[in-house]
Amino acid sequence: MNYHGVVPADHSSDDLFLDGNLVQAEVFRRQLRFLKSHYHVIHPDEFRAWIEKGIGQGKQLPPRAVLLTCDDGLVNTLTDMLPVLQSEGVACLFLVTAASCSDEPGMLWYEELYHLMRAKPLPPDLRLLLEEDTESSGTFQSRWWNAVRQASRLDATTRADWMNKVRDHCGPVQALSSEKRWRLLSLAELKQLAEAGMSIGAHTLSHPVLSMCNDEEARREIQESKINLERALGRTVWAFAYPFGNPSTMGERELRLAREAGFACAFLNVEHWGTGPADLFALPRTHVTAATTLPEFAAHLSGLHARLQRAVGR
Repeated sequence: MNYHGVVPADHSSDDLFLDGNLVQAEVFRRQLRFLKSHYHVIHPDEFRAWIEKGIGQGKQLPPRAVLLTCDDGLVNTLTDMLPVLQSEGVACLFLVTAASCSDEPGMLWYEELYHLMRAKPLPPDLRLLLEEDTESSGTFQSRWWNAVRQASRLDATTRADWMNKVRDHCGPVQALSSEKRWRLLSLAELKQLAEAGMSIGAHTLSHPVLSMCNDEEARREIQESKINLERALGRTVWAFAYPFGNPSTMGERELRLAREAGFACAFLNVEHWGTGPADLFALPRTHVTAATTLPEFAAHLSGLHARLQRAVGR
């Protein structure tokens, strides 16, 4: 199961597009209690031992085993999500960007871009040769996503320079309701999460759309995220999650690069990947969102949701 964080108590928003990835704390608690009642929630270390010793060769996982993961590394994972995990006695694998190796990590760049573009449309000289003219057609979200894809073609340094120009054009982001909602974990906070018994994995250096990166930059984003996090934490980083993690944002190249970087496994953000055999570098996950009801949650876990999708040809 994959999460992206918990809605902080001090956060309010009338824009559910980005916030839809987060769940309410009490909803998260109910989901954990459902898992504990019907499944065996395993520690990430159990999962690691299972794959590193060779599936089928060493100790087997318990029946109905479930692994909890959480992407991005927002600070609410420490302030609002960790207390629920601790009170329910459950561990989670947190997959974070290398931005959390710093003392001032800031926001996810594409979420900040969303707020900047909301404040003021991008002028032609900042549109990065968009594939099509979407300024006069399509939804705001489609224009924003097109800008995210095109900005992902830039290396991280050039993209940071471009973001500075966007900030200069759009002006400062209007005060956001909660730092816990938008800011990434700092290194000190990341260490707190690890010291609380949680496992830490990598989620690239800067969270681009990997399929838009050239070979060199895609390799750097994946490989150096492992190196930087290991250096900062002083422990092995064995798991990786692809940003966005679906077939439109990554492909076989990214699976190969994750394997070559030395990870033991890598996670998708979807439940299906092609039709081939299981691959430790294309591990499927159920993406739990704000809209996921408990019956839907149960249907995903049981496999009913997947069977229904196959039945209707999706």
